[in-house]
This record gives sequence, C-alpha cells and structure tokens, in this order.
Amino acid sequence: MDKGLNDPKMREILFDTIEAQYEKRRKPVRVFEELCIGKSRADAIMVTKDQILGYEIKSDRDSLVRLKKQVRNYDRFCDYCYIVTGLHYIDRIEEAVPKHWGIFDILEDEEGNLHMEMFRAAERNPAERPLTKLKNQMNLLWRMELMDIIHSHKIKGYSHKNKYKLRDLIVERLGKEESKLLTCEALLNRDYSIFDEDEK
Repeated sequence: MDKGLNDPKMREILFDTIEAQYEKRRKPVRVFEELCIGKSRADAIMVTKDQILGYEIKSDRDSLVRLKKQVRNYDRFCDYCYIVTGLHYIDRIEEAVPKHWGIFDILEDEEGNLHMEMFRAAERNPAERPLTKLKNQMNLLWRMELMDIIHSHKIKGYSHKNKYKLRDLIVERLGKEESKLLTCEALLNRDYSIFDEDEK
C-alpha cells in the first residue's frame, strides 16, 4: 500500500505532524531542511527552546548505504535523533540505527492518505560528551548570531576571534546551560533575509 512512498510526500506529513504537535502544546518550534551537520546534510533539524532534534528520511527509493555515516553525524549534533521510513525498510532500519534513535513509520492507506506512527520512541542521545555536542550545536550558528549573543550579554575580549573562539568564549563566560538556550533561541529567530552568504 505504501509502495513507492517518496521523500516529498514523507517530508510533508512529517512537518505537518511536528507543527501540529507543538502548536497544540503552544511551544515554539522551527524546522530547518537540508542543514549541514559535520560531513552530512540533515533532512530535517527541529529546534525548540531548549533542544535540537534530527530527522533522517529514508523513502522506499533511498539506499541505506550512507546511513552509518549519517547516524554518526546526527549523533554529534542532536539531543534526540529519529529516522522516518515506510514499510519497505522498517525491519532493516530497526537494526541499522542505535537503540536510542526513535523510529517513525509512515503508512499510506487505500485512499492514498499518509499517516505517521511512532514505531519506537527516542531516548536522549548518549553518543557525545555534553560539552562537545553543545559546541557542535553552536557551530550551526552564523558568526553574526554569535556576535549578537556577545553584544547582548556584554561579553568582553572578543576582538579578532574567529567563529570557533567566539563560541568557546560564550561557553566560558555564560556556562553550558545558558549557552544552549541562547543557541536554540538564535536558531528559532534566524532571519535569512538579513544575512549575506559571506557573513555566515
């Protein structure tokens, strides 16, 4: 019934479901598509006020060849990780991703309507040390976004520092918990219209 389930269809039901869930809870959420995480490109990264979640989509037309590398990169950046698939891969997926990954199954009924179900719940990602993962997450920020944090919190000593040293300075001065919240806030409020490609 879900034979031929493709990526665009799966993205649509995934994003609709996510937005509906968070709208119902009245919690801010933002989804980024095709965001670079290390040496992979995430299908979807979802940001809440205090968490970053990753979603890898495997349609019936996809291959699982790159999945191992993709899993490593999602684990480096995300607090919770999910894989979204259909019946075609569901049995293989369960063994192919770590136990802390959640699994969503998308099914197509006789009328062609798609339904997303939780096949396995996700657990908090234990794969990275907390500080390492936080710094990876802060690498998602543009330099100008890091500078906004520095200026708004009156942090001194930022002259001539590159993006990675700015990140480390923020963590050093504000601590891990506050830095995480500010990272999520910056991503939630990102405005692509005011940033030039060269300024990221």
